[in-house]
Amino acid sequence: MMHLLYLDASGDPGWPPPYGRSNNKWYVLAGICLEEKTWDPVNEEFKQLVEKYFPDPSTKPGELKYSELHSGVPPYDQLSESERKQLADDIFELIIRWNPVLFATAINKKKHKERYGESAFSPDIWSLRLIAPRFEKYLERIDGKGVLVMDAEQSKREKKMRRLISEGRKYGIVLKSISNPFLTNTRLPRIVEGIMFVYSEDSPGIQLADFCSHATWLHFEKSKSDRFNQIEHLFDSHQGKIYGLKVWE
Repeated sequence: MMHLLYLDASGDPGWPPPYGRSNNKWYVLAGICLEEKTWDPVNEEFKQLVEKYFPDPSTKPGELKYSELHSGVPPYDQLSESERKQLADDIFELIIRWNPVLFATAINKKKHKERYGESAFSPDIWSLRLIAPRFEKYLERIDGKGVLVMDAEQSKREKKMRRLISEGRKYGIVLKSISNPFLTNTRLPRIVEGIMFVYSEDSPGIQLADFCSHATWLHFEKSKSDRFNQIEHLFDSHQGKIYGLKVWE
């Protein structure tokens, strides 16, 4: 069976002081894995939720973004605070009810830069390098195939990300010099092709990944963990060990 891993990021990939000007300490890449058979009903339920809160197509947001919904910026300002909270509740309840498998990498950017200096991979590339072998090992465990799907807004890095996965399929995704017993030089035979890039406004899966990503980022960046606590049990685990959430610091 095919498994679709929709990926989205929260926090910017720039370096914080003294290495750069980013205001974010953490960068999070998170993914929600949907089985092929659940793709259609999840998409349909998501679209019905959006139409419930935004019945007028002319005022409907192009896509749901948790950070914007939470802060109430336009067009979410047409909803009351209680309605915005209820919409967020409904989205997280949808995620939990369908019981997907989640994956995420949370990178402490300053510590990563301190550790590797000029040779440090940018957080967006490094997070993908960490998350891909975990997805591969999950697919191996369940004897499945998978596809990585990312927001086309990543198009500036698209070529590099495509090359990373393509070369990972041939030679291995993680550098041998990295000292970590889990991060072997894993090839990616079960991840089909490279990465599919789609526009998030056309993909409920990407938008659901956005909610998971931002909830995880809020947990690490601001210690606001109520939403993260709701979905934490969905991260891939096996025999009591969590593999789906990697914290890099």
